Amino acid sequence: ADSTAAALGTALKSCGKLEKAQLGLYKTKISDAGGQVLSAGLGRPELVDLDFRLHDTEVGEKTGVALGQSVSNCPKLVNLYLAMSDTQMGDNSGVALGHGLKLCPNIAKLYLNFYSTKLTDR
Repeated sequence: ADSTAAALGTALKSCGKLEKAQLGLYKTKISDAGGQVLSAGLGRPELVDLDFRLHDTEVGEKTGVALGQSVSNCPKLVNLYLAMSDTQMGDNSGVALGHGLKLCPNIAKLYLNFYSTKLTDR
């Protein structure tokens, strides 16, 4: 599963004009290493619309931090839908995502779902 995620992440990096992406990975064996590479591939400067859903996977903090960094590389992002449920993501993921979102001034529609994760109310 990690090799598939890495291949997808690498392929996404080569899509220089990518404006819209929708990825849904449910009940996969993707670990934090695969999720990290996949998330890094989403940091496309022309991306306007991103729908990324990870449910019941093994991804954790490294994936969340990579996702936050990727979002920060998408200054044209207008619509963002992130659903990360039943993962190992925690507070570092939330902080990284918050920092990434600060660099996306054009976001008009935002949906975040971190159901059944390791996030706390710190």
